[in-house]
Amino acid sequence: MFETYFAYSLRKPIPCFSTFITLLPIVLIITRKAYLDPTFKLLLFYSLSKLITDLLIFDSAVRQQNSIVYFNISIPVFYSLLAGMFYFKFSSSTYKKGILYSIGGFLVFAIWDISNSNLEITDFQNHRAVLFAKTVEGVLIIVLILMYFYEIINSLVIPDLLTFPFFWVCSGLLLYYSSFIFIAPILHYAASWKNIQDLGIARTVPYIFEIICALFFSVGVYHFSADDYAKQ
Repeated sequence: MFETYFAYSLRKPIPCFSTFITLLPIVLIITRKAYLDPTFKLLLFYSLSKLITDLLIFDSAVRQQNSIVYFNISIPVFYSLLAGMFYFKFSSSTYKKGILYSIGGFLVFAIWDISNSNLEITDFQNHRAVLFAKTVEGVLIIVLILMYFYEIINSLVIPDLLTFPFFWVCSGLLLYYSSFIFIAPILHYAASWKNIQDLGIARTVPYIFEIICALFFSVGVYHFSADDYAKQ
């Protein structure tokens, strides 16, 4: 089986690399004890969830099984974890309440979109990608990032953004979701198990930005200091 995994990795180097590079921020969060911060603890949970999901998708692809069901289920899980990070970063109680409402509302919406896109919900082999949820997730995350940037600019409490860990996390997410937001709706029509259409470079771009996002996460975690956090 290892030979099959290795052969697939050689055929699909960029998607496979985007899967395994997630290990880098995970290792850094643990070694630098960034999990002491609730925000980075959620980032650790997000990275672990993403790694597990990507490994399941990788294994399904090697076995020539439909992996879209994992993609669909991961959408509300990922949004809940990422939005939770901003819950701990916002100082405004109004923003905090808005995040909690958005998590609940998006969960309901994502479940509806999954069921609406797959009328035979138990037919996992023929699952299709959601039509709206991934795009809505991207829009919500981008809005949260912009609101956070607006808040920290107004507060003027951060002397140097380039050494501020969460700035790099936000930058990575902003690049990734900005690249994926216009591609996500196409997947519903293009990424079906019976008829997978070749999107060319458009399908590869999100993987490239996933890699960049993981690198940005790693830079942010590298700037995290457990000693400085303990003094706060």
